[in-house]
Amino acid sequence: MASLIHGCNHAPGARSHARAAVRAAAAALGLWLCLSAASAQPGVRAMQAREVFPAAASAELADAAANGDAAQVRALVAAGADPDARGERGITVLQWALYQRSVAGLRALLAAGADPARGADDGATVLQLAAMADDPQYLRALLDAKVDPNLSNTVTGAGALASALMAERADNVAALLAAGADPGRADRMGNTPLHVAAKINEFGHALTLLRAGADPNARNAQGVTFQRYMFMSPDRLLNARTRGEREAVAAWLRERGVAVETAAAK
Repeated sequence: MASLIHGCNHAPGARSHARAAVRAAAAALGLWLCLSAASAQPGVRAMQAREVFPAAASAELADAAANGDAAQVRALVAAGADPDARGERGITVLQWALYQRSVAGLRALLAAGADPARGADDGATVLQLAAMADDPQYLRALLDAKVDPNLSNTVTGAGALASALMAERADNVAALLAAGADPGRADRMGNTPLHVAAKINEFGHALTLLRAGADPNARNAQGVTFQRYMFMSPDRLLNARTRGEREAVAAWLRERGVAVETAAAK
């Protein structure tokens, strides 16, 4: 399913490497499962829930969620179906509903007690997937249901803000911050959303994060701040907009007495 989470344009340097990492992570999460009707690819057979969820009750629940049948979801859970059932590669029923583009299914499962903090085998939760999705309605549905905007990948520790940044989902970045996502939350390698934004040359988002309270002095496991990545690309390799955004970040830092590390940018 190329359209739900993919869609980032390729670019040279650190930016393309970061995006490649997003694509690889998404594939590892089981985007192969998304060969569904939603993908609308001629000649491609839709993946069925029963092929993903071995237990019949779980497959039936996954189908009900995919169809947005809230009454059936409630009835199946009341009859003993596990709303946190996991299938191939650890995919949860919540994630299946997202892959099937079912907002009603997401809401029904959450109302029935599904735990959005459950991760797939690689640790990503439904919140990270929604943050990467090309349609903000999935993330809105989760946040409207009071899902914690700071839920992290259970393996890497990365938050949904990082996912939205790497997938270039500006609406989702804004929604997460408005819902209270911590702009300084680091993953297990110490990388904050600021580090992520700098690595992919999204300096406009870096400024947004700084204004939201991100610590410009936070260092990752390599002992460097986000500026190490922000100034990695020489000016000649950046377009006018990106150069302007980088200078705006530098100006913001100077105004607040934060030393600007420009040595790497020549």
